[in-house]
Amino acid sequence: MKLAFQIILGVCLLAFVLFYFSIDQNAETASEMPWQISLHDQDHLEVFGIVLNQTTLQQAREKFGQLEGIALYQSEQGLYNLEAYFGKLAIGRFNARLIANLEATQDEMEALTVHTVKRVKTEEGSLRWTLNADKQQEQGLRKIQTLSYIPDYSDLGADFIRQHFGEPDSFSVVNDTTQLWVYPQRGVRILIDTQGKELFEYMAPSRFKRLEENN
Repeated sequence: MKLAFQIILGVCLLAFVLFYFSIDQNAETASEMPWQISLHDQDHLEVFGIVLNQTTLQQAREKFGQLEGIALYQSEQGLYNLEAYFGKLAIGRFNARLIANLEATQDEMEALTVHTVKRVKTEEGSLRWTLNADKQQEQGLRKIQTLSYIPDYSDLGADFIRQHFGEPDSFSVVNDTTQLWVYPQRGVRILIDTQGKELFEYMAPSRFKRLEENN
């Protein structure tokens, strides 16, 4: 009886070990993970199957499904940004939210302000408009310039980021709980928050260069 119990216990332990390592290996080999970035050239990189400055919003819709909405932002300095929200998605190992920044001129975005359903002021001081349904449908041919990825899991942490992305080229302290790690050659910068969720922002290396020149 004792021998039978030991055999059963041994089989259970072996099954657990095999399961644990299979999960760990699957995490490393799964597709569409946030660290799986392919640099095509200085103007184009691919992540989650999206090629920045090439993939259109409509192509992203076909891949990820219907949008939650498209919003227009104006900063306190008067500059506009056009963003599309995909809501919560199952991507690779994590559930996450995706936000796509769309290619549009300042004049085009200013003209969109009259095709909105509401305007609010954000906590940061910028203005936010929600595009009406007809105008949202018309944005499908716009290319995605940058992509923000916010995993639901809120405890990735610096060690996890370092393991999968390496040491950052530079970092800065945002506040008591948050640091910004920057990887310009990989085309990503990451907000690491010890008391909240991480945020990954992907952009082509050439865009990083322009940001550095403007700072």
